[in-house]
Amino acid sequence: MTILLAALALVVPLHLDLPPEIDTAAVATATAERGTAVQVTETLPPPVEVVAPPPPPAAPAGMSDCDEMSWYRQRAGLPARFDQLGWRESNCRQELGVHTSCCWGWLQLNVSLHLRDHRLVDRYHRCGVYSVSDANGPDDKARHMCAAKALYDVVGYSAWSTS
Repeated sequence: MTILLAALALVVPLHLDLPPEIDTAAVATATAERGTAVQVTETLPPPVEVVAPPPPPAAPAGMSDCDEMSWYRQRAGLPARFDQLGWRESNCRQELGVHTSCCWGWLQLNVSLHLRDHRLVDRYHRCGVYSVSDANGPDDKARHMCAAKALYDVVGYSAWSTS
């Protein structure tokens, strides 16, 4: 151990020579000039608020259930595949009695669950959906499709998967 300390003393100086002018804290006496610098890392863009379109007016009278559902689907901006999903989920019916244990309407939306999801609640509110009764009945067709579009925009088709 003594040999190691002796060898170390030969390599590392026992004292440091500091110039006398560095014995106190530095004080700036002039404004720093930075010139034109290029930012190397990208800045994230500001968040974009997603605003759902206002619900469309009522569908023309005399349409079949499936044609009416498709009319509202198109105005909400949902893909054509939702015509098939609506047939599978509700036989194109948007009535108070069309529901399972959790889900309601043309596309069997689980509104109670969705209103507790931080990704969906504001989008549902912009559609005018604050409870199950806002997207369930025959007078709520535009709100139902608007809410379905909000859900689709967040989770894609996974909400309607069969697996």
